Amino acid sequence: MNRLLHVIQFKQLFSCCCLTILLSFTAVYGQTQSKEISGTVLDENKAPLVGVTILAKGTRNAVITNEKGFFKIHVQPQAVLLVSYIGYQSMEIPVGDQTVLTVQMKLSSKSLGDVVVIGYGTQRKVDVTGSVASVNTAVIRERPSPNALGALAGQVPGLNITTNSGRPGDYRINIRGFNSINASNNPLFVVDGVIGVDYTTINPNDIASIDVLKDASSTSIYGARGSGGVIIITTKHGFNSKPTVNYSFVGGYNVLPREIPVLNSTEYQDMEKAAYAFVPGRAYPDFAKLEPALYNPDGTPRYNTDWQKEVYKPTFSQNHNLSVTGGNEDLRYSMNYGYQDDEALLLLTYNKKYSMRINVDSKVNNWLSTGLNLSGTYFQERIQDDGVGGLTATREVLEAMPMIPVKMPDGTWGGNWMHLASEGADNPVNILRTKYNINNRTVVLGNTYFNIHLTHDLDFRTSFSGQINTNKNNNAASGSAVQRGLYQKINAGVNADKAVYWQSSSYFTYKKAFDRDNNLNVVLGAEWAKNSYEIVSASASNFDGDFYLWNNLGAATVPNPPTSSAYNWQINSYFGRAIYSLKDKYLFTATGRYDGSSKFGANHKYAFFPSAAFAWRVSEEPFLKESRVINDLKLRVSYGSTGNSEIGQYQSISSLTSNTAIFNGARATGEVQGTMPNPDLQWEKTNQFDFGVDMGLFDNRINIVADIYDKVTKNLLLSAPVPLTSGFDNILKNIGSVRNRGIEVGLMTNNLTGSFKWNTTINFTVNRNKILALGTHNEDIFPGPGFLDQTNILRVGQQVGTFFGLVREGVWSTEEAAKAATYNAKPGDLKEKDLNGDGKIDGKDRTILGYAYPTYTMELINKFSYKNFDLLFDLQVSQGNKVLNLAYATSEDRQTLANSYTTVLNAWTPTNEQTKIAKVRLNSDGPSLRQDDHYLDDGSFIRGKNIALGYNFSSRLVESIHLHSLRLYAGVQNAFLITKYKNGYDPEVSTYPQAFAYGIEFYALPKARTFNFGVNVGF
Repeated sequence: MNRLLHVIQFKQLFSCCCLTILLSFTAVYGQTQSKEISGTVLDENKAPLVGVTILAKGTRNAVITNEKGFFKIHVQPQAVLLVSYIGYQSMEIPVGDQTVLTVQMKLSSKSLGDVVVIGYGTQRKVDVTGSVASVNTAVIRERPSPNALGALAGQVPGLNITTNSGRPGDYRINIRGFNSINASNNPLFVVDGVIGVDYTTINPNDIASIDVLKDASSTSIYGARGSGGVIIITTKHGFNSKPTVNYSFVGGYNVLPREIPVLNSTEYQDMEKAAYAFVPGRAYPDFAKLEPALYNPDGTPRYNTDWQKEVYKPTFSQNHNLSVTGGNEDLRYSMNYGYQDDEALLLLTYNKKYSMRINVDSKVNNWLSTGLNLSGTYFQERIQDDGVGGLTATREVLEAMPMIPVKMPDGTWGGNWMHLASEGADNPVNILRTKYNINNRTVVLGNTYFNIHLTHDLDFRTSFSGQINTNKNNNAASGSAVQRGLYQKINAGVNADKAVYWQSSSYFTYKKAFDRDNNLNVVLGAEWAKNSYEIVSASASNFDGDFYLWNNLGAATVPNPPTSSAYNWQINSYFGRAIYSLKDKYLFTATGRYDGSSKFGANHKYAFFPSAAFAWRVSEEPFLKESRVINDLKLRVSYGSTGNSEIGQYQSISSLTSNTAIFNGARATGEVQGTMPNPDLQWEKTNQFDFGVDMGLFDNRINIVADIYDKVTKNLLLSAPVPLTSGFDNILKNIGSVRNRGIEVGLMTNNLTGSFKWNTTINFTVNRNKILALGTHNEDIFPGPGFLDQTNILRVGQQVGTFFGLVREGVWSTEEAAKAATYNAKPGDLKEKDLNGDGKIDGKDRTILGYAYPTYTMELINKFSYKNFDLLFDLQVSQGNKVLNLAYATSEDRQTLANSYTTVLNAWTPTNEQTKIAKVRLNSDGPSLRQDDHYLDDGSFIRGKNIALGYNFSSRLVESIHLHSLRLYAGVQNAFLITKYKNGYDPEVSTYPQAFAYGIEFYALPKARTFNFGVNVGF
């Protein structure tokens, strides 16, 4: 309680200080008259440069050039303009008596104008001591995507973004491997200073830049929330110019790239006959008489349905964006409105998004500036591939029998239930049309700030942010959809939740150039944040028809008990950073953050996360300064600690849970203790070492950024067993450790310059993960998902994402009948390897089978331009990983219950014994289900990720139709895929939601091949 009072008193003190400073400086500072300067900025070939920053030196007054390279700025008479642009030499231009300027820039050998966001501030990239990668708006604009991750994927070494499936926005992300087992491995997203923003709410067209913070020196400023890395998104702001309107449209035509080979009607009948022949003398049924609706009089099937074509239809997606930007010296604004409609290949699967953002920045006077950022996003998403293991549409599309039609001639739905001995499922088209899972989500995010220029060297900034996230899920489905034209009793429910987050940040920034050789930048501040969450749900079953769905739960005859819950967490932080530059070539950074969180035990509420870094700009030394080969060379080294607090709430204290029981026919409720308290519960801590090299060669025609890192996470949060006499099974403790080591290389080359330009970017990543300790006695952990058996394992000495199971040697041959009998098997049965030689196949014969994560990943990006044309070719490479395709169990080992992969045509027969497919049989004869390495496929691939051709219309033509700019482009995403992955749509796949289920597939929704067409218009 005393600590809480101190926090409140600290807030009050900050508020009083802010008010006093505002009143004092209002009386001190005044206004002087300014004049307007306009001009044009050109590149080395005298072509207009778009997006060049023009800054009045010593102020925050800045504008950027438009599509024609034109700018307009109001400055004081004695002002000096700083002109900067990435890849070009910065320039200082005294205004004097000039009112119109023409500025021609030169290519830079050091890119001094490149500025990155580092958390609570910015810094020249050449001065950065940590591992920070930047992606600008041009890169994002070239890659049409529904959210920021789609545009960012592959652009930064060490940043792993994979697409789990073809559902719009279904991504998995981590930076430099997996650090945690029970806590989150996701990076922290910071948008315009607001911490913990959901990246799906950000419209890519709103983004000005993305900065990825990877090492401890750059992430420790975020302390207990930075161990997974930090991604800082800066949205677009207005500039000093008349209003500029831009409209963009992207349309996409989505098609299925390839089908998985399954049996057609004739092949299915041949397989079925072989299954009945498993028992000698057993007759094959006369289906012409038993099922005349499905079979011709001669016994051949009437239908041959290609279910993949019926379910995965071509779709059209669209994305519209309208922006208005402008302002003057005192007030700048940016407004953006977006609408997107992403249609997946799966019938009735979509994600609609409506977004709005307004950014306003005001210069009140010479010492005070303020601003407001406000955004609202509304999502409506229909999900059809949720749930794993049941009779879902993505599964039934491969298991639906080919002799069944979508609908019978009388209009009733077909289904596997119509065929003898089948599993009895409905067809996937009917499932999709009678199942509803619709999410309606609204997110409102606001941020306001005040920046006070206290002295020439000292600024104070305070901001307050708030986010409200509401979600309502409507769901309804029948038990087995519609069969034989009769409505089954359906189930329906509504789940509603709301999260309210607020954040208050205040910090001082001190920048002092003592002389030409000594520069200091210090940040010191405090931050408070709180998140409150509540959820309520209601459901009912046994409706008489599907008229009401979820809109009238009272119409059901069986109401289910409603549920509700609520929680909150809060965090209080104090942070500081000092950056010292000596002679512009020896750079030092020290950072620390002191965090207190409500999530942890009473004995460990607070923790300190320090870091330190050093960089040496070797190219500034006399022995390299005049080099014609090495233009820029910087060596970086850093070490520090970050934390992970993403474990959920109330894990350190005792909690109550409710139970129900029936007494005398009546339901009674009661409460029992649900968890065992642990007052010593604390953060997971990640200590990371990083060594990096930044190099520019041959007048910066070749640029290299390389890092090696070693990070160890200790105090892993794991559930440890406790004696049953305690009344509990386990307790959450800090026991365990994991290491990630890796190499990251980014290579950027300007291969050709002049009228024909060719640039290449290669991003290469290697990460090696190793578990160092687990639990009290290093016990194996099986994180799931379990299927026929445990699918993967966490074991000391192994890496995260290790597959585990039996080894299939083949099928017992006729000559091995006697040996097979000792394993209770016969010729034609699966032959698993007896690893321990004990004469039986059981759990002791399971072993390490392979790894889910690739040996290395690489992105190869080539950009060509000639006059007004430009071409982008983006190649994605992933090598060395495995995919565990659990669908083999149901689509290969359960013949006659459902349709099968065509691989069953290679099943064992007396004349085909060299195979790994067991003899075909009816399910009643005992299926040969074994989870082993046969389910494991090579997941390596090379993907044509993005190919795009664009054309920028000439200024003369554009001006003649009263426009500022006009660009057309067309392209294809997921253009081609080279892989050995056999019975799946795509090797980049994860079906299960568990953190360590990467690379495990069970009937994933396929990714589309998308043909894009787009237009950008500036007014």
